[in-house]
Amino acid sequence: MAPRLRGWYAVVNAERVPKDDRPSRGRLIAARILTVLAVVLGLVGMLAFYVDHTALDEEGFEAISRNLIEDDAIRTQVAGSVTDGLYENIDVEAAIAERLPEAQKGLAPVLAGLSRSGASRAAEAALERPRVQDAWVNTTTATQRQLVKLLDDKTKFIQSDDGKVVLDLRPIMIELGDQVVIIGRVAEKLPESTGKIAIVDESQLETAQTATKILRASADWMWLLALAVAALAVWLARGRRRKEIRALSIGVLAIGLLMLAARRFGGGYLVDRLVRDDSAREAVNNTWSILTQVLADRAWVWIILGIVALVGVWFVGETSRAADARRAARPAFESRATTYAIAAGCLLVLALVVPTVAHGWVMTLILVALIVAGIETIRNIVVREAPALTRAA
Repeated sequence: MAPRLRGWYAVVNAERVPKDDRPSRGRLIAARILTVLAVVLGLVGMLAFYVDHTALDEEGFEAISRNLIEDDAIRTQVAGSVTDGLYENIDVEAAIAERLPEAQKGLAPVLAGLSRSGASRAAEAALERPRVQDAWVNTTTATQRQLVKLLDDKTKFIQSDDGKVVLDLRPIMIELGDQVVIIGRVAEKLPESTGKIAIVDESQLETAQTATKILRASADWMWLLALAVAALAVWLARGRRRKEIRALSIGVLAIGLLMLAARRFGGGYLVDRLVRDDSAREAVNNTWSILTQVLADRAWVWIILGIVALVGVWFVGETSRAADARRAARPAFESRATTYAIAAGCLLVLALVVPTVAHGWVMTLILVALIVAGIETIRNIVVREAPALTRAA
């Protein structure tokens, strides 16, 4: 920076803290520790938000369920699984023999073998129908709703088999079975134990309910705690608050990038470890992508916020390029209406690109308050330094 500009910046923008009142080394270290803690708390809150709004939120779970069944590769695997389950639990050969004349009953084994390949295709075709997809979504969402009520201790809905809490997915198989295998009375022929999935031991139910309460509290309030810790860190770093805000911005950006990387490479690792049949690889990969889409959306929010904060920190910095940028932006900042019109346009674009920028009215209000505070701080700096900038020029 030119000597004249450096002197101008020192007069206009330097934090006027008397030498005797500058923070001690211990205070600066405490501020940095709090900065790291704020980023970690934000990460924990983001992960809790992801689990809460995918597994425990009915609306989020319903959207995921519909996206899953609308995927071609996943539908193919579901159709194959349903067909295998039906043929393993129902004596299709006997069912076909019942429909054949006495003289042709010997053909039942051959017809049963031939029908299996066609049944999978029929199941896939059935799953393409909106009515069957709606039945899938309704059944899975109802199951999820019952499980959440159980975990929230708001219902006594418990099916116990050998001391385990189970959820009954048998209606899904019956619905699809009626569409696929022409054997008649699927509900009567399908064993009662088919489609029941053990969720948790009754002895572990209380622990699961406690974990759910902690998860919900973390999703709702952890971000607010992280924000408070970050504010405390900035307050402690008197004399170098801009550097502390920069450290927070880098941490936010790094967490967003880390989440995207974990989603990309973690999915590949899990698919390679879990999938033995190459025909199922695409379906499993698509399932992972759909299940983690909310996490990716939140990661992009962090990345965008981190970049915007870093740009803001650079904009009020002491470099000559930053000074040039402030001088070029001064006409817009001098008009408050123009400043907020530009900010509103940027927020609108951000909301369209990343719909989950904020969740809930409390988070929205706090986010808007932070944006307004940042705009006013930068605007005051630009307007205040205008006379000095003119003299320096």
